[in-house]
This record gives sequence, structure tokens and C-alpha cells, in this order.
Amino acid sequence: MRVAVISLLLIMVAALGCGGISLPLGVVLASPQNASTVNSQMAVLTWVSVSPDTYQVQVSSDSSFQSMVVDATGVTNLLYAIPAGKLIEGNTYFWRVRAFRGSETSAWTSPWYFVTSGSVQPVGTPGTITVTATRDGSVWVGSVNYSISGPGFATGYSSPQSFPNMQMGTYALTYNSGGPDGTVMETIYPSPTQTLSSSGTINFTLRFRSSSVSGAAIVTATLNGAAWSGPVNYTLSHYAVSGPVEKSGYSVPGTIGGLPSGNIQLNYNSGGPSGATLAGISPSAQQVLSSGGSIYYTMNFVTQQSYGSVIVNATLDGAPWQTDLGSGSISYTISGPKYHTGSSIPGDFSSQPTGTYSISYNSGGPTGATFAGVSPSSSQTLGPNGTIIFTLNFQGQAKGAVSVHATLNGEPWSGAVGYVLAGPYVESGSYAPQSFTNAPAGTYSVSYSSGGPYSSVFEGVSPSSQYLSGGGHITFTLRFVFRGVTPGPLVQ
Repeated sequence: MRVAVISLLLIMVAALGCGGISLPLGVVLASPQNASTVNSQMAVLTWVSVSPDTYQVQVSSDSSFQSMVVDATGVTNLLYAIPAGKLIEGNTYFWRVRAFRGSETSAWTSPWYFVTSGSVQPVGTPGTITVTATRDGSVWVGSVNYSISGPGFATGYSSPQSFPNMQMGTYALTYNSGGPDGTVMETIYPSPTQTLSSSGTINFTLRFRSSSVSGAAIVTATLNGAAWSGPVNYTLSHYAVSGPVEKSGYSVPGTIGGLPSGNIQLNYNSGGPSGATLAGISPSAQQVLSSGGSIYYTMNFVTQQSYGSVIVNATLDGAPWQTDLGSGSISYTISGPKYHTGSSIPGDFSSQPTGTYSISYNSGGPTGATFAGVSPSSSQTLGPNGTIIFTLNFQGQAKGAVSVHATLNGEPWSGAVGYVLAGPYVESGSYAPQSFTNAPAGTYSVSYSSGGPYSSVFEGVSPSSQYLSGGGHITFTLRFVFRGVTPGPLVQ
């Protein structure tokens, strides 16, 4: 070491003797001597250098400088006194120095080590301390500054990071700075202080939360199913690892802003409609709030429950209609304090709890008709011992007419004849000509049954089938041909 110092001094003298030559930037360690023993309470590090601006001094409990005890920057003297309490008796420490001048930075010196005097530390194999981080519950990787203190000391600059060869004992982790952008450090999990056992491993997790608080919760209330407003006391909580964070509300409807994204819990405290009790919170007392979004809570209060009836009727073109065999099927839904699906008209739902009910038409109704709406309203409020009536109104298509004529040898014929008119509307006929009114639109055909002109043969129907439009008219002709002997005058 003495030779290295003398060599550095000779370089300085030579450089000073040659004006205009810049002195090389470097550091030579001086004391304590490598592998020497020092007093752990009075350790002073010294070195030799040429015209630097500042120095950086590092002391570590391992030769790779992962378990940092001292990391001092901006040192301007050629010595550094290690603060009391940093060194542990009976331990080995490694140290190194580098110099700064303007934009120049020297290389680190080769590390020396010293041993602190005193009693040997408790018997045990060194363990490992790891540090990780999360952002909003997900693993995060990046730059973050923190300190580990205990039987050994270390400074970390990233996550994840591992610190091996740490002496057994109790350690504390302190967050200093950095971490994910736009977040705040909520807590250290499972605890800022942990105990490292012999050959063991402990992990500290820095938990960060996004600092955006732009979300909102809208809180309303009902009484027996109907909207209610008034004073009520409640809190909205989001749970950080460090404990619940709450915002309070005192009336409904109300909007609570400035909530962070994540799980938000609504807690009812007191108040509400006089004489009522809270039956539940819908859709759920705990909901997930997205960043910048909104969530909705409804506190549902009930008094002593009362009941009434809900009736469902229907009309077709203003006249009452009901579900009968062949009249058509129907489907509708009633929602409110109780939920029902109906498939018949009239529909009678008795012993229903009071509150506001709504009806929704799903499908079906009178054959060939179109749903026109609900009267008096698709939403009504049922009072105690009361009755509300929903009427589903349908409009039928315009009806048309079907005529059935007959011919004999191509000439019009009238008389008794049997046939069947088939289509959306089915009817039997016994005479020609004959008309069938009130026939809905669709495709029709006529089938001959019996009868017709004397001594004739049924030849066919013209045309075989036809489409009747709404409000239209179609005609079928039963064709007969004479096959007998034409009657002549009687011979006396």
C-alpha cells in the first residue's frame, strides 16, 4: 500500500512539473489496511487522490456490494468516518471509493476488507432477504429506493432484488422513493419488520396503489320498492393493506366522488325512512369501481309488508281478448318486488308485496295481430290491499272475403253443394254461391265434399289455391260437367 501511495505522489509531482497536463483521476485506498481489524465504534476510512471534486464511498457486508451498509456520495475530504451503529462487532466489511471531477468518473478501487473487533455474532448460517413490489395487486418490476436495517444494512434500488449472506436477526425495511409512476406506496407486506432465521429467507413486498381518484359512487334508496329520498348515514370503504379508508354520506340520493379504483364497500350506519328497516343493498354491497368510472348502490328499506294484486288483460282491436285453444299463445314478464313470467290472459297474480311493478311484452298474442302497447302504463305502483291492471293492446290485420261460386258446363250454377274452405280461416260451405267475410290474410284452398248439379260430375276447383291480402277478396269456382240424359217431353 505504501508503494501505491508513493507512486501516486510521484505522478502528481511529475504532472505539476509539466504545465498544462491534466492530472489523471484516480483513488488509492490508504487505511485501514486490507484485512486489518478495527474498532466498530471508531472506524475511519482514508484514501489518496489527485484533485477530484467529490468522492463516493461504499461499505458492504459482502464483496459484491449487494448488502450495502454505507453508500455516501458528495464526500469532499480524503477520509470518511463511518457513523456509529452502522457496524456490528465481529463482522467482516468490504469498502471501496471512486472519484468525480466535472463530467469524469474514476473506476472503483479494488475493494479492501476489515474485521470489526468484539464478540462474535450469534451462531447461525446467513440467510437471504428479497424485496418485491406490486402495483394495484399485480407484480411490478422497476426502479425503487429503499433501505434494510438490522444485524446487517443494505440499500436497494430496484424490484425485485435479492440480498444474500445476511446475518440472522430482526430486519426493518424503509421505503425511500421511486416506484411505479402515478402511484402511492400504501404498505409493506407482510410487515415492515421481519425476523430472518438461520439459512432462512424473508420477503418484503412494497405495495403501490394507483393515485387516480376520479371515480364516483351514486347512492339511492327505496321504500317498499318505490323511490325514497331523505337523511341516511352510510360509509363507502376501500380497503388498503394498512386498513380501511372511508368516505361518509348523509342523505340519498347522493354522489360520493374522489374514490380510487378497486373494491368499494357500502356500509349502512343509521337513518332511513321512519319505521322502516334495511332489507338489503342492490345490486351488491361490494362492487368494483373502474378508473374514472361510476358505480350505483340502492339501499332497499321496507316497512311492515302489505300486499295487493296484479292483473294482466289484453285487447284485440279494442275488444277483450284471452288465451283459448287456437287463439294464440302469449309471453310477458312482470318485474318489481316480485318477479313473474306469464303465459295466459287474463293473468291474475294475487298476494303480491306492495311496490312498483313493470310489465314487458315478450312474444305472441292474437294470431296475425301486432302488439301496440300497454295501458294505462307499463309501470305502476301497487298500494296496500290494492289492485293494478296492465292491459296489453293488439291490433289485428284488415280482414278480407272469400267467395265460392259454381258452374255447370261453364255456365253459372247455384244450389246445394258441400265443400270446405281451408287456410288461416277454416269454414264449411253448403251452398254456391257463398261468401265468407272476416277472413284474415293468408293462403286459402277449397275442397269439394258432396252435392252439386243433378246428373253432373265434379271436375275441379279453379284456382287450386290463392293468397288473400289484408282487406282483399278472392273467388273460387267449383266446376261441374253434365253427364246424364237431357230431360225431354213426356210421351203420353
